[in-house]
Amino acid sequence: MAEVSPASLNKIVGAILALAVAFTLGFVVRSQLPMERESHDTVEAAVLEVLRHVTAPTGAPAPADVARLRTGFQPLPTGATRPVKVHDVKPEYTDRAREARLQGVVILETAIDQEGNVVDVSVLKGLHMGLTEAAVDAVKQWKFEPAKIGGEPIPVSYNITVNFRLGKIG
Repeated sequence: MAEVSPASLNKIVGAILALAVAFTLGFVVRSQLPMERESHDTVEAAVLEVLRHVTAPTGAPAPADVARLRTGFQPLPTGATRPVKVHDVKPEYTDRAREARLQGVVILETAIDQEGNVVDVSVLKGLHMGLTEAAVDAVKQWKFEPAKIGGEPIPVSYNITVNFRLGKIG
């Protein structure tokens, strides 16, 4: 079994705490506005922004980060605009997952090129019963207005959360 360094453990604990705070804040905001509901994209963006800052690498990048940097896909740089989804495909809720009443989120790290195409997807957090695969298949078909810096499109690594809720998929 691989040994986990104290720095890695601190990052993991920090990310878990950041998620708990972000979800709690989202719940408080929604509970204060019973007639209005924050859009999924707004909540997703807030949670991912918190995670991006908490899990930002310190020191030398991990091997996966080095490979991504070599291919030109890096996390959204400061001052850049976020990619904006202009076309999506809804993931299929599998029959097995529906029968089991499975709900949850799949978190994906995507590589989005200068044209706004999703060119690579890796799973950061998955779900059972085919939901991870459904999310990956759907997101690979999404199209974005690319991230930009100084008005110029740039390739980026961008995290996406796909929610699976009975009665609502998205």
